[in-house]
Amino acid sequence: MKQKQSEGLIDVRNKKLGKVGPKCKEYSEEFLLSIPLRLRTTKRSYAGALKISHVTIHRPKKKGLLRTHTSTNHPKLTDNHKIERLRWVLSHLTPATETEDPMCEQSRRFKVKAMFMAMIAKPQHNTNGEMIHDDKYEIFGFVYEQRVKKSSKNIPAGTMEIKALQSVTKDVIKDMLINKVIPCIIENWPAHLSKDIFIQWDNARPHKIPTDPEFVAACTQNGFNIKMVYQPPQSPDLNVLDLGLFIVMQSIQYQSFPKNVEELVKVVEEAYNTFDPISNKFTWITLQSCMTEILKMMEDNNFTPTHMKKRSLEKQGILPERLTFSPELVAQAMNHLNDKFRLVN
Repeated sequence: MKQKQSEGLIDVRNKKLGKVGPKCKEYSEEFLLSIPLRLRTTKRSYAGALKISHVTIHRPKKKGLLRTHTSTNHPKLTDNHKIERLRWVLSHLTPATETEDPMCEQSRRFKVKAMFMAMIAKPQHNTNGEMIHDDKYEIFGFVYEQRVKKSSKNIPAGTMEIKALQSVTKDVIKDMLINKVIPCIIENWPAHLSKDIFIQWDNARPHKIPTDPEFVAACTQNGFNIKMVYQPPQSPDLNVLDLGLFIVMQSIQYQSFPKNVEELVKVVEEAYNTFDPISNKFTWITLQSCMTEILKMMEDNNFTPTHMKKRSLEKQGILPERLTFSPELVAQAMNHLNDKFRLVN
């Protein structure tokens, strides 16, 4: 008040000397190790179990009390694998105009195991940026029901029990596609989108695309034109399931210990249902980032995707939906690919 009355400059400097404010709370090694390993698979789950902020985990990590471990193994690529990866990325670029750059579209013993087929697509937003479709469709397990023949301490005879299919053949895959996957896509497909649909398919041996009339009829019903394309071999970095959904699901599923296939199915379905649509949106941008790195590395996979701070950009409303590529980078990749073909021929 006296400074205001003097009509001079107001001194707002703090008169306290040294560091002031609350001191950082120290956490003992016993406290940090009190959480079982299964709840330490991610920083957020670890902080949630300790009942502290996930940001607070950074302090003991910076002091060396905690150490993160991330697997950096990459699939081994042959020359043919490298060529296919580069061709795949180039095929997903939209042509550039005079004023724009090219853009990208978007030990296990004794464990309870089962195979699943999951479906996600790129989330849809309106002109105001509001999500109108999360593009999470469904996840199906390759399981069946069987009546228990003999009683045990866990289940009486005659009870229906869920079992995992031990052999997922191409006939099983075809049945799953015709009776579950394709009907689910047709039922939930946004009406404003084109009915020309491409399903990205990996190169597992049972995953042979059926060509019989029954399958073709299922893919072309109600005006739809559903086609399947193979992703490059040995390329989990070009699959949105491996880049996002499976990582999130594993971090949730690893925190539980299912005793049978039925419990495993429930845990996996719960993990799929809790997969955040915003994380799904970020995953598609990560996919484009991986494509950028493949062009820079000339088809190799020894890279780490650039950290874009997507969540921060999303809050500011400036997160790009599609990443751009410089014409020079695209031309360099195409010349490299042409040189590869000249050497082969």
